[in-house]
Amino acid sequence: MAVLGTPAGVFNLYDSDRCVGSFISREDAKVIFGVEDEGLREVQFEDRKGVQVADERKLQKAWYDGNIPDSPPRKNSSMDELILRRLIEIALPTARVEGQERIGLFQMDLKVSYNGETKYVEFDGPSHFAPSRYGPPKHHPFRKKQIIEEKTGIEVVNWAYWIQRCASNVRAIFDDTVRGFGALWSTNIHFGDFSAQDAAQVILQINERFGCGGEDAVGDFYGPCTCGRNNPEHPILEDIVSGKQSVERLIPSGCESREAWIPARLRHVT
Repeated sequence: MAVLGTPAGVFNLYDSDRCVGSFISREDAKVIFGVEDEGLREVQFEDRKGVQVADERKLQKAWYDGNIPDSPPRKNSSMDELILRRLIEIALPTARVEGQERIGLFQMDLKVSYNGETKYVEFDGPSHFAPSRYGPPKHHPFRKKQIIEEKTGIEVVNWAYWIQRCASNVRAIFDDTVRGFGALWSTNIHFGDFSAQDAAQVILQINERFGCGGEDAVGDFYGPCTCGRNNPEHPILEDIVSGKQSVERLIPSGCESREAWIPARLRHVT
């Protein structure tokens, strides 16, 4: 199964709390990759309501293939990490951001220092939680976090793929009073697919770290237009209503209340 489904929604680097999606504008792509228009000449953009945008998967492929001249070296990075780095620079202008620091056997995605505090930020895609083309996850999602924190004394913040890429979630890394956001709009990997027996507790712990979700608000992650955002509705909701998919795809192992994980639109069909 492909990790991502049909792209939807337009992301906005400078209005990231409200604008959720898979399409990146030409102007944002220039900032993300640190290039001018010439650097994006190999990328095909399309017009969406007067804005030139490209599917982020096409942008990532062009980057991986070396077709975005003068962009950051790929190394072990992903498009998500590049976007997170730019969001940190926007939301926390005085922060120092370093990438790909090696600690023993581990490579850390981002090291962020701000106002005298330092955190490691790890972007965790679906393969950290659910079976992929490489097989099931080899370790518990928090294994790396626990090892690095014991070794360095520095907190590791797991930025899971359902944690929205936005400024509020960046600020939540250093301010536990900030309320962040979760968002799921195109993934084919759902909470019910996770391998860990304590999947519900893992998800809630990550949500709590960013001040999002809560026991009765995980359903807001699926849209549409929840929490004042322009977030598209995940197509699995319609598939569940029409009987093509089971609501069990949304329910993680170890949960105490099924209803807490179900979007309001689906509660009448469960």
